[in-house]
Amino acid sequence: MLTVWSFLFCALAILGLLRFYGVYGLYAYNVLAVVIANIQVLRFTEFQYFSEPVALGTVLFTTTFFVNDVITEHYGIQYAKKSIMLCFWGQLLVMLWMLIALGHPLPTTDSFDPVIATAHENYLAMLKLFAPSLRILIASLVAYLCSQLLDILIFNAIKYLTHGKYLWLRQNLAMLLSGFCDTFLFSVLAWKWFSTIPISYTELIFTYVLSAQIMRMLLNVSFTPLMYMSNRYARVAQ
Repeated sequence: MLTVWSFLFCALAILGLLRFYGVYGLYAYNVLAVVIANIQVLRFTEFQYFSEPVALGTVLFTTTFFVNDVITEHYGIQYAKKSIMLCFWGQLLVMLWMLIALGHPLPTTDSFDPVIATAHENYLAMLKLFAPSLRILIASLVAYLCSQLLDILIFNAIKYLTHGKYLWLRQNLAMLLSGFCDTFLFSVLAWKWFSTIPISYTELIFTYVLSAQIMRMLLNVSFTPLMYMSNRYARVAQ
């Protein structure tokens, strides 16, 4: 049920920002969504119909593909490319800023002081959130760039080939293929090529790729009505 509420909250945020701020509202949404999704992904949960735990952040991160499709549809592919690069640099800057903050020395005064004890606890918590391994960071950034660019290229190509018809087709097909690219590429880089203990491709597919891809397929279908609703809000925003 919380996943449904998460989807509805994202949908309202996207349409609201599109209605009042146009493409700039969608830029702001995507940058925040990418940063927050990369924090949420550290939290796992269980779903009734999935045998393996699923990382949170899947819903929020998948919405960034949808938002880039909306930007491509209403504002053009060049605006969508700007959105992708803003998200890329936004995520990188957040990581660098937090690493610089974590690099500052901790207080060395009385360890029994509750303020100092809280400061140490906060440091350890922030360290887990904002100091990922290098392989995870590289895998995440590479998979993000490749999959997001693939998404808008497929979307734009289908729009051109169908002369602007079949909006549902280009949205679902672009998100399906790019979503698989993102999940597969990240998993291969993080758990196979860059890992000191690489897993088998069988385990990679069934543990890391399949469950995420099934959820993304369900989300893709759910986004289709929102894509058609965006026609009204985008006209007002322009």
